[in-house]
Amino acid sequence: MLRRYLILGAFDGVLLSLGILVSSTLAKASTGVIELTVISGVIAVAISSAWNSLIVEVKERKLEFERLERQMMRSLKGSTYDYGMKITIVLSVLSHGLSPFLGLLSLVVTLVTKTVVYGVVVSLGELFLLGLAYEGSLKEKIRSGLVIALGGAVMLLISFFLGK
Repeated sequence: MLRRYLILGAFDGVLLSLGILVSSTLAKASTGVIELTVISGVIAVAISSAWNSLIVEVKERKLEFERLERQMMRSLKGSTYDYGMKITIVLSVLSHGLSPFLGLLSLVVTLVTKTVVYGVVVSLGELFLLGLAYEGSLKEKIRSGLVIALGGAVMLLISFFLGK
């Protein structure tokens, strides 16, 4: 579950950064505007991701905990399972809330190299690597990486047309 949240959040952050970098650069926005837009966008996605996972995980874990208490016919408050449930919620929120910040890597590369092309390459590379994080055979991982990178290519194409 944590891996899934890491991948989902990172995907959102990378796509957001990629879209803003490409369309803003083509629209001739200033570097300061691009930086501010990417950073504030990533922060917004991070907050959204954290809050979404908090809402979902608290509700799901509570239902699971209550179901387990009914099956065991006793309260599990204060038990190892109770603490484990709470830790799982915290880790889920942290992983989903912090992972969008991986999208800032493309901004940093673009600022350092002073060219958006390197930022795009880094973004597509990050997306491919996210696919490798899934379980399965090497062939399945490569396929996942290509599919996720394809999402970045679609974002790149849309951003190109929006920026023109």
